[in-house]
Amino acid sequence: MKWRLLFIISMALIFAHGCGGGGSSSSGGETAQLSFVRSVFSDGVTDFSVQVFYETGAEPYVGNIGLTANQTWDITKSSYSALFSTHTGRTITVPSTLAQMTSIGTQNQSSWSSSQLISLGSTYAQTSSATQSKVAVIFVKGLYEGNANILGLHFTGYPFVFVFKDVVTSVGGDPVSQRYVEQGTVVHEVGHAIGLVNLGLPMVTDHEDGSHAHHTTDTDCVMYWAVTSKSNVLNSLADFITGNQLNLFGSKALSDGRAYHP
Repeated sequence: MKWRLLFIISMALIFAHGCGGGGSSSSGGETAQLSFVRSVFSDGVTDFSVQVFYETGAEPYVGNIGLTANQTWDITKSSYSALFSTHTGRTITVPSTLAQMTSIGTQNQSSWSSSQLISLGSTYAQTSSATQSKVAVIFVKGLYEGNANILGLHFTGYPFVFVFKDVVTSVGGDPVSQRYVEQGTVVHEVGHAIGLVNLGLPMVTDHEDGSHAHHTTDTDCVMYWAVTSKSNVLNSLADFITGNQLNLFGSKALSDGRAYHP
């Protein structure tokens, strides 16, 4: 079975159907994706919860962003607070310390397969309810199928995403830039998990890049294709970094999230 994989990669996007959800997927996977997207954006949901799991040695960055009062995970929280701003009464729950995250020990994998990751995600991801939508972010060591360019990954129809910590640190940059690269990966992959761009969340106006499936043409958005490029990610996030911006979504992605009330 082929899975629609949402890759953050460096260099050219050399996949048969492109990055960000391109590729064949089972009808079951597509059905699960559409069902999950509708449930996330339902007005009956009162809490959108990002739950974080990490392998020993792949701990997420936490604490202040440089000399600012902003916390690292304020980036994810602020981005999704902005996306769901018209969903009245909804809270956004995001951990900010390692104590609020869950350690999964050492996994002893230098190279992960799709089936291994899906098994891991299915083990730890928690079931959503009618009032609480949950997405799991799982930080692991090692690489996806030995590819040192893949920063993050999502499988269509599953409520979990992966961040490959070794690849994040290989991007380089100062501690502030590193935090933005990691948080950009989180926001980007969770964005795909909940339907951005053209992955189940209707677009108010068509802003999908015809050359980079399921990525926006909006250059001022974390869903832009260049953010998925290891060699371009620091340049793509430069304005966010220098401006100490917390919301990473652009106007078109925000319009999509704010308009959808299934």
